Amino acid sequence: MHDKRPTDRELIQRIKTAKEYLKKSPGLFANPAKIVGELNALQIDDTNEIWPLMIELLEKIKPQDYKGSRPPQKSYEKAIEGLELIAFCWWSPKLEKQMYIKFVLKNERFYYVSLHQSRSKEIEGEGHEMSKL
Repeated sequence: MHDKRPTDRELIQRIKTAKEYLKKSPGLFANPAKIVGELNALQIDDTNEIWPLMIELLEKIKPQDYKGSRPPQKSYEKAIEGLELIAFCWWSPKLEKQMYIKFVLKNERFYYVSLHQSRSKEIEGEGHEMSKL
């Protein structure tokens, strides 16, 4: 059934592929104007710093951390229009806070859509518990 997508297997593959793409080449920003505030909040001054951090963060994400809709919503951002948005919420030991990430994979590239501290009410989905500390 379509409402069960993405499956755990699909999420494991997306996380693995995201890390592979980032190891090959830096990611791209789906909407560069939007991410300035997020990077400032994370105290990241150089955009090149985000890609190694992103790989490190992805290492800690598990399928049960998925917080997107089922099936995944499609992006309306011009660079990634119509592609599935993959979103996770998890406790990040690296950043020492509950984090939220949303990304898209396209043409062997990782597209950063969003990365910020969790605002749990806006992202908690039905049947999903927030990750425990």
